[in-house]
Amino acid sequence: MARCNRTQALDRPDPPRPRAVLACSDARTQDELSDLVREKGLEPFRSVSFAQTQFLLSEPDTALVVCQATFSDGDFRDLLRAAAENGSGVPVVVCADFYEPGLYLEAMELGAFDYIVDPYHREGVEWVLANAIKEAVSIRTCHDSAKTAFAAAAC
Repeated sequence: MARCNRTQALDRPDPPRPRAVLACSDARTQDELSDLVREKGLEPFRSVSFAQTQFLLSEPDTALVVCQATFSDGDFRDLLRAAAENGSGVPVVVCADFYEPGLYLEAMELGAFDYIVDPYHREGVEWVLANAIKEAVSIRTCHDSAKTAFAAAAC
Protein backbone atom coordinates (compact mmCIF):
# COMPACT_ATOMS: atom_id res chain seq x y z
CA MET A 1 0.00 0.00 0.00
CA ALA A 2 1.32 3.45 -0.94
CA ARG A 3 2.10 5.82 1.87
CA CYS A 4 1.63 9.55 1.86
CA ASN A 5 3.97 11.80 3.72
CA ARG A 6 3.46 15.41 4.79
CA THR A 7 5.51 16.93 1.98
CA GLN A 8 3.41 15.18 -0.64
CA ALA A 9 0.26 16.66 0.88
CA LEU A 10 1.83 20.13 0.88
CA ASP A 11 2.94 19.86 -2.75
CA ARG A 12 -0.59 19.58 -4.09
CA PRO A 13 -1.62 22.58 -6.14
CA ASP A 14 -4.53 24.67 -5.01
CA PRO A 15 -7.82 23.69 -6.64
CA PRO A 16 -8.81 25.95 -9.52
CA ARG A 17 -10.84 28.99 -8.54
CA PRO A 18 -14.35 29.29 -9.94
CA ARG A 19 -14.44 31.24 -13.19
CA ALA A 20 -16.20 34.53 -13.91
CA VAL A 21 -16.70 34.88 -17.66
CA LEU A 22 -16.43 38.50 -18.77
CA ALA A 23 -18.04 38.85 -22.17
CA CYS A 24 -17.28 42.50 -22.82
CA SER A 25 -15.66 43.97 -25.91
CA ASP A 26 -14.54 47.14 -24.13
CA ALA A 27 -11.04 46.67 -22.63
CA ARG A 28 -11.61 49.26 -19.90
CA THR A 29 -14.77 47.48 -18.72
CA GLN A 30 -13.01 44.11 -18.78
CA ASP A 31 -10.11 45.49 -16.75
CA GLU A 32 -12.40 47.00 -14.11
CA LEU A 33 -14.53 43.88 -13.85
CA SER A 34 -11.47 41.59 -13.81
CA ASP A 35 -10.13 43.36 -10.75
CA LEU A 36 -13.49 43.18 -8.98
CA VAL A 37 -14.15 39.48 -9.62
CA ARG A 38 -10.57 38.60 -8.65
CA GLU A 39 -11.13 40.41 -5.32
CA LYS A 40 -14.26 38.29 -4.84
CA GLY A 41 -12.25 35.07 -5.23
CA LEU A 42 -13.11 34.25 -8.84
CA GLU A 43 -10.77 33.80 -11.77
CA PRO A 44 -11.68 36.26 -14.57
CA PHE A 45 -11.89 34.79 -18.06
CA ARG A 46 -12.27 37.17 -20.97
CA SER A 47 -14.65 35.89 -23.59
CA VAL A 48 -14.58 37.35 -27.08
CA SER A 49 -17.89 36.13 -28.50
CA PHE A 50 -21.37 34.90 -27.78
CA ALA A 51 -20.43 31.42 -29.06
CA GLN A 52 -17.50 31.16 -26.64
CA THR A 53 -19.57 32.49 -23.74
CA GLN A 54 -22.40 30.06 -24.51
CA PHE A 55 -19.92 27.17 -24.45
CA LEU A 56 -18.45 28.36 -21.14
CA LEU A 57 -21.92 28.48 -19.55
CA SER A 58 -21.98 24.69 -19.45
CA GLU A 59 -18.48 24.30 -18.00
CA PRO A 60 -18.55 23.18 -14.35
CA ASP A 61 -16.07 25.80 -13.13
CA THR A 62 -18.06 28.74 -14.52
CA ALA A 63 -19.74 30.45 -11.56
CA LEU A 64 -20.77 33.77 -13.07
CA VAL A 65 -21.13 35.51 -16.43
CA VAL A 66 -21.02 39.27 -16.95
CA CYS A 67 -21.93 40.24 -20.50
CA GLN A 68 -22.43 43.36 -22.54
CA ALA A 69 -25.82 43.90 -24.06
CA THR A 70 -24.48 43.15 -27.55
CA PHE A 71 -21.79 40.89 -29.00
CA SER A 72 -20.44 40.74 -32.52
CA ASP A 73 -22.27 37.41 -32.97
CA GLY A 74 -25.32 37.78 -30.71
CA ASP A 75 -26.71 39.69 -27.76
CA PHE A 76 -27.79 39.30 -24.15
CA ARG A 77 -31.12 37.83 -25.24
CA ASP A 78 -29.36 34.93 -26.96
CA LEU A 79 -27.13 34.37 -23.95
CA LEU A 80 -29.98 34.44 -21.42
CA ARG A 81 -31.99 31.98 -23.53
CA ALA A 82 -28.94 29.71 -23.77
CA ALA A 83 -28.43 29.94 -19.99
CA ALA A 84 -32.06 28.97 -19.38
CA GLU A 85 -31.84 26.07 -21.83
CA ASN A 86 -28.66 24.54 -20.44
CA GLY A 87 -30.03 24.55 -16.89
CA SER A 88 -26.66 25.31 -15.26
CA GLY A 89 -28.13 28.08 -13.13
CA VAL A 90 -25.10 30.30 -13.70
CA PRO A 91 -26.07 33.88 -12.82
CA VAL A 92 -25.77 36.25 -15.78
CA VAL A 93 -25.26 39.97 -15.15
CA VAL A 94 -25.97 42.19 -18.16
CA CYS A 95 -24.03 45.43 -18.48
CA ALA A 96 -24.99 48.29 -20.76
CA ASP A 97 -23.52 51.59 -21.89
CA PHE A 98 -26.63 53.51 -20.82
CA TYR A 99 -29.84 52.94 -18.87
CA GLU A 100 -32.70 51.88 -21.08
CA PRO A 101 -35.80 50.85 -19.09
CA GLY A 102 -37.05 48.56 -21.87
CA LEU A 103 -33.75 46.67 -22.06
CA TYR A 104 -33.58 46.42 -18.29
CA LEU A 105 -37.08 44.91 -18.08
CA GLU A 106 -36.39 42.57 -20.99
CA ALA A 107 -33.13 41.36 -19.45
CA MET A 108 -34.78 40.71 -16.10
CA GLU A 109 -37.75 38.93 -17.70
CA LEU A 110 -35.35 36.69 -19.64
CA GLY A 111 -33.62 35.68 -16.39
CA ALA A 112 -30.72 38.08 -15.90
CA PHE A 113 -29.46 38.15 -12.35
CA ASP A 114 -29.03 41.91 -12.59
CA TYR A 115 -28.40 44.77 -14.99
CA ILE A 116 -25.61 47.29 -14.46
CA VAL A 117 -24.98 50.51 -16.35
CA ASP A 118 -21.78 52.35 -17.25
CA PRO A 119 -20.29 54.31 -15.53
CA TYR A 120 -19.86 51.43 -13.11
CA HIS A 121 -19.86 52.56 -9.50
CA ARG A 122 -17.52 50.26 -7.63
CA GLU A 123 -19.73 49.81 -4.56
CA GLY A 124 -22.78 48.98 -6.64
CA VAL A 125 -20.95 46.52 -8.86
CA GLU A 126 -19.32 44.88 -5.82
CA TRP A 127 -22.76 44.43 -4.27
CA VAL A 128 -24.19 42.90 -7.47
CA LEU A 129 -21.20 40.57 -7.88
CA ALA A 130 -21.29 39.48 -4.23
CA ASN A 131 -24.98 38.59 -4.50
CA ALA A 132 -24.49 36.82 -7.83
CA ILE A 133 -21.64 34.78 -6.32
CA LYS A 134 -23.84 33.86 -3.34
CA GLU A 135 -26.50 32.74 -5.80
CA ALA A 136 -23.96 30.69 -7.76
CA VAL A 137 -22.68 29.02 -4.58
CA SER A 138 -26.23 28.27 -3.46
CA ILE A 139 -27.15 26.75 -6.82
CA ARG A 140 -23.92 24.73 -6.97
CA THR A 141 -24.42 23.47 -3.39
CA CYS A 142 -28.00 22.41 -4.14
CA HIS A 143 -26.90 20.76 -7.39
CA ASP A 144 -24.03 18.91 -5.66
CA SER A 145 -26.36 17.82 -2.83
CA ALA A 146 -28.86 16.48 -5.35
CA LYS A 147 -26.11 14.54 -7.15
CA THR A 148 -24.92 13.07 -3.83
CA ALA A 149 -28.45 12.11 -2.82
CA PHE A 150 -29.05 10.56 -6.24
CA ALA A 151 -25.80 8.58 -6.03
CA ALA A 152 -26.67 7.39 -2.51
CA ALA A 153 -30.14 6.35 -3.63
CA ALA A 154 -28.67 4.40 -6.53
CA CYS A 155 -26.50 2.27 -4.19
